[in-house]
Amino acid sequence: MNTKPEYLYHGSQYLFDILKPQQASGQCRQESLCAIYAAETPGEVIPFALPIRWYPDSPEGKRSFTCKDGKTKLLYGSLNPDGVGYLYRLRSDTFEKIDSWQWISTLECVPVEITEISVRDYLHTIEFSREAAEIQKLLFGWHPAASPFS
Repeated sequence: MNTKPEYLYHGSQYLFDILKPQQASGQCRQESLCAIYAAETPGEVIPFALPIRWYPDSPEGKRSFTCKDGKTKLLYGSLNPDGVGYLYRLRSDTFEKIDSWQWISTLECVPVEITEISVRDYLHTIEFSREAAEIQKLLFGWHPAASPFS
């Protein structure tokens, strides 16, 4: 029997006092709803808390990444190794499960707890494409394949 957990987790590169539903732009309808997305464990949402930026960081810039099982593959864009992100713990009352791991709420949520995370603590969970590695080297002076942070 599947039971609803008391708490769910949401990751964001932005700090908010109140989470509001936002229009998502995923690869299918389920990933493109106007909602707050959450998961049952913090590890599942860490990739969304990482401050992955567009390159160039302007309206014509682009970014692309995939994530699965707490691992992130940065295909295009940049990630400041000194950056931070935020992990939100939320009461599950207003959430409904939409697939094997994602939950959504169409209502605002006040976080029960907000934890700041450091990119450096998660660099070992990130794989960089060749293009993303070159962008990292250009912007931050280090090449992920020879990362001094591992």
